Amino acid sequence: MNLPAAVVGIAGLGTMGLALAELFVSQNIEVRGFDPRRDAIASDEHPWSLRDNFSLSSSLGDCVRDVDLAIEAVVEDVDVKNSVLAEIALHTEGIIASNTSTFMPSVLAPSVRNPERFLVAHFFNPPQLVPLVEIVPGPATSTSATAQVVDLLSAMGRHPVLLQKECPGFVANRLQAAILREALALVDAGIASPGAIDDIVKSGLAPRWAAAGPIGVADLGGLDIWARVSALLFPLLSNTAEPSARLSSLTTQGHLGSKTGQGFYEHDPKTDAMTFRDMERHFELGVRFSPERFSAS
Repeated sequence: MNLPAAVVGIAGLGTMGLALAELFVSQNIEVRGFDPRRDAIASDEHPWSLRDNFSLSSSLGDCVRDVDLAIEAVVEDVDVKNSVLAEIALHTEGIIASNTSTFMPSVLAPSVRNPERFLVAHFFNPPQLVPLVEIVPGPATSTSATAQVVDLLSAMGRHPVLLQKECPGFVANRLQAAILREALALVDAGIASPGAIDDIVKSGLAPRWAAAGPIGVADLGGLDIWARVSALLFPLLSNTAEPSARLSSLTTQGHLGSKTGQGFYEHDPKTDAMTFRDMERHFELGVRFSPERFSAS
């Protein structure tokens, strides 16, 4: 699959589908998009949609016919995804990728004719900014299909990371959930405020992880030390299977964070925009780190 000769079809033009379309269009790749809820895209919000290498298809079949890569980016509902994937598979012989953040490939692959061409390519929002893409092959996925997707994304300046096997939540979401569980357990126990915990991460942990990752940090600190820390702390960490009491209380009250103006913090568009700009600056710095700095054994 050569860049920019590849042709990509995107099924589902919600927040993530539109962002993926913009990403591929910006690489001069021909992109076709389809969403039954859309017969037009607002060009004032999405000026990239006016470029010659993007077109809005009138049917899913037209969107994915003869493409090199078809990306499913519909709602996180397994029945909807299976239905869309089955139809995609009827209209293309190309590689098919789901952008799911939830469902393992083995759950979705049975819907796909010739499942050796199917895998999960989990992009992170906004994909134009976040280079990471988790590549999760299914039990039947061919090494050729995996390699072609990895090569294409690498040529686009993304950072595809190949998982050795599937698991629920993949890797990034599992790490994020584990950290959030411990953070909220500390809040619920009255040990630290949400602001204090976020300050600790932003001013200490996050820069170290950005440079080396959590396992790289352990290597640099000394595995003998981390073996002792693990023996002491692991039995004391939260292993609850229930949502945090504070989190449950906020959601019950309708305080959902930025989208409602109130969560653990108060939000307004101006301060949230500043936070997103800070994230952009961190990513611009972070991509300068060499991912090949450590060679894992």
